[in-house]
Amino acid sequence: MPDGMSPLTPGGAPPPPSSATALLAAFRAGHLSPVDVVETLARRAEEWEPTLNALTTNNFDAAARQAAKARERWSRGTARPLEGVPVLVKDLIDTAGLRTTYGSAMFADHVPTADAEVVAAIRRAGAIVLGKTATHEFAWGVTTDNPHFGPTRNPWDPSRTPGGSSGGSAAALAAGYAPLALGTDTAGSVRLPSAFCGLTGLRPTFGAVPVTGVRPLAPSADVVGPMARTVEDLRLLWTVMGPAAPPTPTTVRVGLLIDDPATEAARVCTTIADLLANAGLPVVELDASTLPAANPLLGTTILAEGRLGHRREGLWPDRADEYGADVRARLELADAADPAEYLDAQEGRASLRSTWAELFTRVDLVLSPAVPIAPPPIDAVPADFRAHILPGIAAQSLAGLPALVVRGGFDAAGLPVGVQLTAAPWREHLLLDTGELVHRLTGSVPDWWPDLVNTPEKESLNVVPQR
Repeated sequence: MPDGMSPLTPGGAPPPPSSATALLAAFRAGHLSPVDVVETLARRAEEWEPTLNALTTNNFDAAARQAAKARERWSRGTARPLEGVPVLVKDLIDTAGLRTTYGSAMFADHVPTADAEVVAAIRRAGAIVLGKTATHEFAWGVTTDNPHFGPTRNPWDPSRTPGGSSGGSAAALAAGYAPLALGTDTAGSVRLPSAFCGLTGLRPTFGAVPVTGVRPLAPSADVVGPMARTVEDLRLLWTVMGPAAPPTPTTVRVGLLIDDPATEAARVCTTIADLLANAGLPVVELDASTLPAANPLLGTTILAEGRLGHRREGLWPDRADEYGADVRARLELADAADPAEYLDAQEGRASLRSTWAELFTRVDLVLSPAVPIAPPPIDAVPADFRAHILPGIAAQSLAGLPALVVRGGFDAAGLPVGVQLTAAPWREHLLLDTGELVHRLTGSVPDWWPDLVNTPEKESLNVVPQR
């Protein structure tokens, strides 16, 4: 461990393995106990939280009790697929007996009586919920700068945004609170923070994962997605929460889709395309100008469906003063919109789906930059930030397509650069197979476990993760 880094385990011992796969192997061999892991990760989160603000509610005490039961299962030989593995859950997803705020002051004391269906599934597999992670208010934003709970910060550079709205899950994963997390993705809310924080995140096929118990934003686009540091770990979580895999094509044809070749993200994408081609995967360049613009259609869809949900629940406009300024402004914009715009957007959406369906008769995967820009400083997010980041990730939301973000490299400032793989519906395992290949070919498998600089000035935000 480099000078200035402070291990968080007792007696200066190294931290436990940073991957769920390695944890399960250690549990199986009897080299490590879930009790020790939960204790260590809770201490790690406590060390990072003053800087990152990634958790809204911790579950450390209950997690310790569940870890003791997991240890007994391992000793009896009755361990389940994720037995004793800590998982973080976005604060948009209900957890029985554990506060779930939806990022809103209106629900600051809300404690659900039942788990969301996806949480119940991972608990049945033996996973331990370590805590609830920060989200943009009602998941309606792309920075996780929450007016009620404060901004969440990016571990790679805590002056910068982790993206949103699943920014708490991304920041906590990147800082090593846990190896696995759940996020939600309506307009890139898993993929954007995964790219900004050097992670891997999956937006599944629309409808592949039940959303019962998940607070809706735009029901025609909402999905729950797994997040991890490695594709191997992501596969573990996906196997528990997703449907069975269809056969993978023998030959995988890759389409390279780049809008602006001058960006650093485009450079990383082109490099990966060359590596895939050298590995024997046919790669063809696609013309971005032939694809319909998705961002305006998605924006109109979310405004209309989001407004309808808040009105039906009696929150808007009755409790307008309790919203943060940015979400309140979106609801006001939705009030002023012509309802015909939503109908027009759905016609455009049908056309977009047809265009992408035709595209997947020619290629099996589309490789593209996840986000064309680096995460901006929290206090200097540009007014046109959404216009920069959404065009490359909106089509998947509108067309219900699965898309995987993996870390492809780093930019000149040492910040991670994510690339996106998109496939036809129900091809998640093809995405995972290709994502693992990308990590092997680039040598960028994220086996790092970042640690805080051991100084009393942590609040100065000069923390840089260890790579």
